[in-house]
Amino acid sequence: MTRPYAAIYLAVVLALPLRAAADEASAWEALQSEAAKLTDGLPEGEDASGKKLLAERLREQGKHFREFLQEFPASPERWEARMALMQVGNSLDMLEEREPDMNAQSVELQSIADDKNAPENIRADAGLVLLQIASVKFDKERGEEAARALGAAVEKFLETHPDDARAPMLHLTQAQALEAFDQERARAIYEETAKNENKEISEAAKNGLALMEMRAKPFELSFTAVDGRKVDLADLRGKVVLVDFWATWCPPCMEEAPSLVETYEKFKDRGLEIVGISLDSDKDALKKFAAENKMTWPQFFDGKGWDNEIAKRFNIKSVPTVWLLDRDGKLTDPSPRTRLAQAIEAALAKP
Repeated sequence: MTRPYAAIYLAVVLALPLRAAADEASAWEALQSEAAKLTDGLPEGEDASGKKLLAERLREQGKHFREFLQEFPASPERWEARMALMQVGNSLDMLEEREPDMNAQSVELQSIADDKNAPENIRADAGLVLLQIASVKFDKERGEEAARALGAAVEKFLETHPDDARAPMLHLTQAQALEAFDQERARAIYEETAKNENKEISEAAKNGLALMEMRAKPFELSFTAVDGRKVDLADLRGKVVLVDFWATWCPPCMEEAPSLVETYEKFKDRGLEIVGISLDSDKDALKKFAAENKMTWPQFFDGKGWDNEIAKRFNIKSVPTVWLLDRDGKLTDPSPRTRLAQAIEAALAKP
């Protein structure tokens, strides 16, 4: 059976009920057999009847896991059964488009992660899922409470698994969360992680330090836009500014363009400005797409693609990348894409 929590456990209704299993070992083997056969006979694609049948199978497997835990409460497989039961529930929630009860799951996961009798790998799995839950909440809210919860989840995991291979990346996650309420400690973690022998880890830590500097002082940027306008962010102090690194050859950028235009129209009269940094090499393609999609804000263009001088200056490694600057010109949110309206509202609310 696949162990990572994020994986969907496969299941199928057995011809015989679980209680027909002669003993604990055969009962667990029966559950594993179920897990290997979920998709047997299901229609391909998004067939409604297939979804219905899959939901029935998931509900049946959830019942089987609960029966196993009731019948064999001291089983050495009980922790994995509890993890699997949560996964089955999550799969069913996703299939039926419901929000899972993350608070209840967090309690259950914490119980498993803290149980010294549980196998080390299961405790690690539970700890990582707690991290995932805290990370999703932090990315959604970006508030201090969510940041503290994420920082605590990382610290808890590293206390119990200090030699885990994922530790360097988790230190970066911890530093990102700490920026919201303990910048001195966040900076220390970034500086230490920047010494890592892994170049990717080291560069990510150095980029974290650079972003912290941008939070501390106004963002300096001036250029002549592709349409001839002079742009200087110093002239936009007092407004909230969205800096959008993008390109017409980037499918997600193009897909998000209409919603970005809608966001601009919604907030421009309240003090929002957008500045585009195009990583295009074809000026005509840029101008045509911007005109057709009513992207009326200024665009920087130098035709150098990934060697775009502003993108290189700020170590941009992927597009779209969106930064939100506060009224003082300081970086207030380096990744607001998934909650753009919420982030803009928060920035505009500050004097």
